[in-house]
Formats: sequence, structure tokens, C-alpha cells
Amino acid sequence: MNRTSLLITNQAMTKADLARLVQSWQDALKLRVQARELAEDTAITYARGVMKFLEWLAGKRPSTDVIRAWKADLLNNKISPSSVNTVNTWLAGLRSFFGWLAEIGEIPFDPTQAIKGASKKGKAKRHIRESLTDREVIRLLEQPNRKTREGVRDYAMLSAMLYTAARGIELHRADLEDLKTMDGALVLQVQGKGHYEKDDFLVLSHEAESAMRDWLVLRGKGDGALFTSSSNYSKGKRLSRRAMRGIIKGHMNTAGILGNKTTHSLRHTAITSAIRHNAPIQKVKGMSRHASLDTLMIYYHEVDRLTDPAEKYISYSKE
Repeated sequence: MNRTSLLITNQAMTKADLARLVQSWQDALKLRVQARELAEDTAITYARGVMKFLEWLAGKRPSTDVIRAWKADLLNNKISPSSVNTVNTWLAGLRSFFGWLAEIGEIPFDPTQAIKGASKKGKAKRHIRESLTDREVIRLLEQPNRKTREGVRDYAMLSAMLYTAARGIELHRADLEDLKTMDGALVLQVQGKGHYEKDDFLVLSHEAESAMRDWLVLRGKGDGALFTSSSNYSKGKRLSRRAMRGIIKGHMNTAGILGNKTTHSLRHTAITSAIRHNAPIQKVKGMSRHASLDTLMIYYHEVDRLTDPAEKYISYSKE
């Protein structure tokens, strides 16, 4: 039997030896991050996916069908609530891990090669389901208690997402030094999706700039993360992505915003609002930072479908 297969099936040996293999793989991921072949957050998510899989594995031998069963349990929320994006990212982590094991000769083949990524059904209508209405936006912005430090911070985060189409990961990575003035406008340099440097920027509109400056007064001038934690365990440290999602989701719940709407919905809402107010497509592309114009066109088609539907043109006459 292959050494790694034996390690995984024999729990007495698995814990120590498999842990060393996982640690060596994580060291290889760190090297890829340093070589700018992989984003640091992606490496962290890959590692999280592998650990989730190993916890679920519980001594079973990892075959293609076993990995497929894990994927099915994730998608059906038998393990934990998981979006299609999360499942695919964790699956990418497994591909990285088992591919690395095969590459260094620890296993004879990669069992993930035959596993396809989870498909997103109904993708063409996804943006409509996730966008907030104007009333929901107003209610959401009313939720943070702006008489408190946390409330001012939360309002600044919400405003950045709703008025600049910022991604959550971009705000998580943002540092104080990333705020700059360009041609009289306050901008935030960001490390976008799939990028390894902060080579793009968001323009803070009047609403977003006002909210940001209020937060800066309370945050202070110290270097480091733009948005910091106020909890007893991590006070002053960078607000984690998980904490950021929890904060925003909490405000959405207290605002009565239910259904299939998440933190990422705020970005969808900003893009959709710009389109509805007749922003030129190239300007929206600059704000959204979509690599593909085809992706952005989905928004335009959906907005047009609602504001000027073909149903309005239906007419019947006796002649």
C-alpha cells in the first residue's frame, strides 16, 4: 500500500505523519505567495479547505468518489453552509494538495483530477437576486450607531461598498497609507481580485469620503490596517474577513434584509445603481474593475430587462 494511503487509513500513524505532509505543502504555498504566483488570502483559503476535508475524512481513504462525496455534502449543507464559490475554492485547495503529493511522489496519482468544479445554476439571474433595493440601502445605512467607534467604522465600510463597489477582500487588505488624494479626489488604492499588488483604485464619492473621514478621526494616524477590530482579543488589529462579513450581515439582519443577499450584494447594488442612473459602460467598468466586459454586460441586460421590458410593448387590436 502507498505510504500516504496507509497514513490516512491508519489513524495511529496519520496524525503526525500527515500533519508533516500538510505543513510541507503549506510551506510550498508560502513560497508560491512569495513568488507572486498565488495571493496570500487564496493560500489561506486553500489550507482551510484541506483541513475541512481532512476533518470530514475521518480515516477513510481519499479516492475520487470520496472527494466527490465531500463536495456533495458541502453543496447540500450537510457539513456547514457553503456557497458554490467556497466549495470551488476549497476544492482548488484539495487539487493543490493532492497534486503536490503526486508531484513529490507521495501518492501514485492525483484523485482530484476527475473532479469538476460546482456549477452555478441560474447565473444569468444571480445579480437580480442579490441586489438591494433603494429602501433596503437606506435602512441598512441607518443601522450602525454612529455615536460609537464601532458604528462609525461600520458606516464607513458600508458606504465604501455601496458607493464605490468595493469588494470585501479589498477593504480587508486596505491600509491607512492606501488612502491618497488624486486630482482633488480622495481615492483608495486596492489589491483587486486575482492581483498581487495594490495596482488599482476606488474613487470615494462625497458620501463615502465623508463616512471615511469620520472614521479616520477615531481611528487615528497609526500605520497599518484601515479597518481595525475593537474586540478585547484583537483590539487595534486588522479586522478579519470573517468578522467583517459578520458585522455587515448583522446590520443586514437588523435592517430586515432577508433572502439571498450577502455582503457581496453591496457591490452588486453599487454597480446596478450606477447603471440605472445612466453611467457610461466604460466608467462602470473602471469602477467595477471587471476583467471581462461580458461579465459587466450581464448587469446592463438585467437592468434593461426590468426598466424597459418587452412586456410593455405588447398590444392587441381588433384590426
